[in-house]
Amino acid sequence: MPYSIIGGDGNQYGPVEVNVLVQWAREGRIVPTTGIVDHDHGRNFLAKDLAELAPIFAPPPPHSGRMTAARQPLPVPHYTYVPGMRVDAYGRPLKNRWVAGLLAIFFGIFGVHRFYLGYSGIGTVQLLMCLLSPFTCFISLAVVIIWSFIDGIICFAGGMTDSYGNPLIT
Repeated sequence: MPYSIIGGDGNQYGPVEVNVLVQWAREGRIVPTTGIVDHDHGRNFLAKDLAELAPIFAPPPPHSGRMTAARQPLPVPHYTYVPGMRVDAYGRPLKNRWVAGLLAIFFGIFGVHRFYLGYSGIGTVQLLMCLLSPFTCFISLAVVIIWSFIDGIICFAGGMTDSYGNPLIT
């Protein structure tokens, strides 16, 4: 049966088969409240009401017993798909090299570009070096200014990746 989805912009995207809808739901491109149009029956409903998609959106079953912190399952990040947005194979949005480069040049001393690219550890180091610069006679500030300027040039040249290893897009 052919289906279409109703995007956040109100436009219909499709028709596609149900197996494509299942794939989109697993990638996070369809959420439980996404509108679905059934072309065979001419009805509109929510994605969570389609029998093939309901198991994907169902909450995980409660576990019995107590799990230790080491055995806790990791949360799966959810990314909302916007039509036209470029994503990697796992549905994660790709980062722009110009945005990263400009953030590095203008706000790099605070590590903003590293946070944007997903490198929160390095971003925190750059932020701490900036904040603690009065205690180092501003030597750490000079280092982080040069560091962020070089990072900006590397971003503009396309030599940096995001934290998942995806190349930066233009």
